Formats: sequence, C-alpha cells, structure tokens
Amino acid sequence: MKRILYLVAAIVIFTFFFLSVFKISAEETQSSNYKMIGVSFGSAGGVSGTNDGGDEYKLLGLAGEPISDDRFESTNYKALPGAPNVLVANVPIISCFETVTDGFTQCTDVDVNPDGMVMLCGQGGCYDRARFEIDTQNNPPDTLYTIQIKEVGDSEWSYIDGSTFIVEDISSHDINDFLTESSWESTASNFNILGLRMNTSYEIRAIALHGDFTQSPPGPTETATTANAQIYFDIDIADNTGNSVETMSPYSVNLKVLNPGIINTAGNLIWLDIGTNAEGGLFVQIEDDYNGLRSNTTNYTISSWDVDLTSVASGFGLVEYLSYETMLGPLNVESGFGNGGDIVGGLSTTPKNIYNTSGNPVYEGRAALYVKAKSDTNTPSESDYKDELTFTLIGTY
Repeated sequence: MKRILYLVAAIVIFTFFFLSVFKISAEETQSSNYKMIGVSFGSAGGVSGTNDGGDEYKLLGLAGEPISDDRFESTNYKALPGAPNVLVANVPIISCFETVTDGFTQCTDVDVNPDGMVMLCGQGGCYDRARFEIDTQNNPPDTLYTIQIKEVGDSEWSYIDGSTFIVEDISSHDINDFLTESSWESTASNFNILGLRMNTSYEIRAIALHGDFTQSPPGPTETATTANAQIYFDIDIADNTGNSVETMSPYSVNLKVLNPGIINTAGNLIWLDIGTNAEGGLFVQIEDDYNGLRSNTTNYTISSWDVDLTSVASGFGLVEYLSYETMLGPLNVESGFGNGGDIVGGLSTTPKNIYNTSGNPVYEGRAALYVKAKSDTNTPSESDYKDELTFTLIGTY
C-alpha cells in the first residue's frame, strides 16, 4: 500500500499544477492520503481579468510573481506589461529619413549636418539613395535593428539588405539584415539605402531585436521623396564682381574696338552657375561657330587657339577668372583655359572640355571667364567680327 499512496500523491500534485489558475480553498489542501502545509501563491495569487472567454487573463507563477499578458494597444502603440515582456526590445524610432534636404537636417552625421542631403548628393538632393538614423529608445548598444521599406501607397513591406543596403523582398530577409545602430549609420558612403527610384515617395520603419524572442513591434513610419536627376546651369554676363542684374539669353559680350597689337579684354565676363546630383559628376564643353572672330563682310577670321597673346600678332580665346563650389566637386577648369593672365584657351567647332567636377556631384559651383582678343595690322577693319559660343553640360549617372 505504501507504493500505491506515492502514486496517488504524484497524480494529485500534477493535477494541482494544471489547475493552478483556479482558486484553492484551505479544505482542499489535505485528504486521507496527503497534507499540504503553508499553501501560498504570494501577493499575486488569484485570477484577474474578465470571465471565461475574455480578452484579459493572468497566469499565477509558483514563485509568487505574476506572469501577465494584459495587452494595451491602439493604432499607434502596443504596451506589453509583465515578466515575459520586459525582455522585449523597446520600439525604435526613425529619427531622420532624408533625400533632398537643403539647408537643414534632422540627421546628426557631420557629412549631412547642417546643410542636409545636398552635402552628400549635390544639387537637388538624392535621386536614388537616402540616409536614415535610428533613435534607439534606450535599447542597449548591442541591440540589432532591421529596416522595413515600401513605396507610399503600397500594402506590402520590403526590407533593406544588411550587406548591400538595397531593397529586398521579404523572402530574402534573414537574421543578417539585423544590424546595430552603429553599423547602420556608419557606412563608408554615409548612405544606408541604395537603388531607389527617382521622384518616388518611400516609407520606412525600424524593428529592434535583443536576443531570442525579443523582437519589438515595428516603430512609427517616416517618409521621404527622392529627387529627379538634375543638372543645373545658368549663364550671366557681368563685371568681375559678378553682381550685375540677372541676364537672359541671348547673351552678348562686347570686345569693343580692337586696336592692332593691343590685347583687348571685354569689360564683362561670362559667369557660369553649375550644379548636379549626378553620381559621377559632370563636365562642361564649349564650342564655337567660326574657329575664332569672324567678319563675314571681309571674309576674315582672327583665329583662336591655346596661346599666350603677348607672344603672337593676333588671336582670340577665353581664360578663367575664378571657379569655386559651395560643396562637393571640386569644380575644376580644364588645362588651356586656366593659365591666367593673357594665356587663353582656344575655341573651335569641335567641342572641348572647359570644366569638370572631378567625377563628383557638385553643389553651387560658380565660374567666370574673361574674353580676350588681339588684332594686327593685317586684320581688315570692319564692325561685324563675331563668334557664337555654345556651352554643353554632360552628367554621368
């Protein structure tokens, strides 16, 4: 009989654990076969919530602590109180998601702040890439994050690949796409979303993970719109201060009277405003109609070529006065046009490169060119000497 009693006690104890959510009265703590002394569930004993079938409930742990699963939520948040949920990572926030910011930013990286994404992408902002930063909401530094993304209006979310930073389908998403905040934000190029479509609005949101079974719900969304691919170009005719009233095409520079043997410099310069978000930058080409200053009346041309006008009888060309940029680039003058003084670059009907942006985008590039000419005693006198110049900008996307 002693062995049988042990068996009965084991069965009763098992039943007790299974039914631990029910109230146990004092008279149920003993029988003719067993006796339980000091039955207690601690301060958490009892059952909370609604009747059977309700949406709130509480399981009572044997250690005297509650295991709560009361869920409070709305369209904007979900709070999960109780012992199991204190392990869940805090819901992260996207603190900046930017593509075209100009003169301001919410991002903290020094390559973006204070002037925004034009500091990274050039004139007009980014047409195929973006930067975001994460507000960790006090998660530990080793917390991992994954980033969901979709075009505004789409119903399905995709993810940002943790290695390539391009958009990937959910079927390709795995644990390798979870990175620390530092890994997401400290990429070599300062971009952490690549391969976007131009002139398209995107939403992103972050999810945190800090160990097994700790993934947070998605955080709130942030929205940004990519730029169009852009090349900005403006020509003005002004003196060497560059502060004259804005001019409109057709543009005209007057060399006035060309006295033989004297180098004549036009009173106004050709001013160029240049900008682009082309990833590979741009270069500026120039060509003319007559290979120099042409008089149709006399059928004579003052030839143009790369030359020091002080050492020849006659000639015609352009020479740089200045060039600079606000950001990126730099904007560089091509050889032949940047020697200064009276050393001019020659013009021809074949396009020649005159400026480049060093293979980079450029923001607020500006340049100015002098127009110089010299005639000699063999130059027929006439008032219709002219040349027509064409500037062409070519971007590398």
